[in-house]
Amino acid sequence: MPTAPENFHYHTPITIRYGDMDTLGHVNNAKYLTYLEHARISFFRDLKIWEGSIAEVGAIIARISIDYKLPLTMDDGTVDIWTRCSRLGNKSFDMEQVILRKDGAAAATAVTVAVVYDYQANASVALPEEWKARLLAGKP
Repeated sequence: MPTAPENFHYHTPITIRYGDMDTLGHVNNAKYLTYLEHARISFFRDLKIWEGSIAEVGAIIARISIDYKLPLTMDDGTVDIWTRCSRLGNKSFDMEQVILRKDGAAAATAVTVAVVYDYQANASVALPEEWKARLLAGKP
């Protein structure tokens, strides 16, 4: 396993596909969001926070900010995405993510604000107590 950035415990490898490229031979900026989403959903599922069903309390995304630092190309092969919870609120939490190239350099960093949401009631709800320790531990 690749070396984790400081205070990150959850890792998701993502294989770069040819279809992710733009005309300049770089991974298109929108694909970074897809990579981050894949890692975020894996994080939720592996930590047994949310399976993705609208029949249960889950999460909706309120905000994502990405800082693009270096390009990704097909030559990078597989990127490593590290995810952690960096803030717990009453009804929301923040996740920090970093996308590392195969040379270990950060291609991008992101912060996502997720709101705990009851899909049946169509309303935000309090962050469940059982989620808090799992989110902060950041590992199954």
